[in-house]
Amino acid sequence: LFEWMNKHACGKKVLNLGSGVRQFDHYLSKDICTINLDIDSSKPGLDIVGDAHFLPFKDASFDIVYSVAVLEHVKKPWVVADEIYRILRPRGHLVLELPFLNIGHNEEDYFRFTDKGIRSLFGEDKFEVVFEQVGSGGGSFLSVFLYTYFKQFVPSRILKLTWDVFTRYFFYLFKYLDVLIDRSETMHLTANSFSYIGRKR
Repeated sequence: LFEWMNKHACGKKVLNLGSGVRQFDHYLSKDICTINLDIDSSKPGLDIVGDAHFLPFKDASFDIVYSVAVLEHVKKPWVVADEIYRILRPRGHLVLELPFLNIGHNEEDYFRFTDKGIRSLFGEDKFEVVFEQVGSGGGSFLSVFLYTYFKQFVPSRILKLTWDVFTRYFFYLFKYLDVLIDRSETMHLTANSFSYIGRKR
């Protein structure tokens, strides 16, 4: 996704939908100027505070809507999908990363998406698929899942802190198993996330 953005997004009008703490921005070229929108006014570098269900933009306002790990946190992703379609210019692009197998990671965590689910959400009559693949594999899921699961057996807060220090990086190593199955035709069955780029028809 970042390679595609760095190649195609320079000089374009780009909405970073759900920009959050902008933890992935360092992967993007400094030549890409994004309009950063988030519902949480405390997030750094925001341009607009807004709700993705009611985007405060005119129709056909953007060349690209870019969103990483956001739509699982909205209550009605189908409404957000319609809003994204509305604000994109004809032939504009939607660039997404969404979780499939993933632990619950905050109080505003509602949905998970298969690759087919993403295509269904954005409608093949509305978006032509430009690119889709496993964003991160099952090893990435296992690393977080096993760490979090076994931590539940640790009885006290002090021991949990000790657990964090001594085991986090051990479980982190599971993600590198994905390298061994990178070209597997069934990798999508155990994906941690999916990457998707669609072009508005």
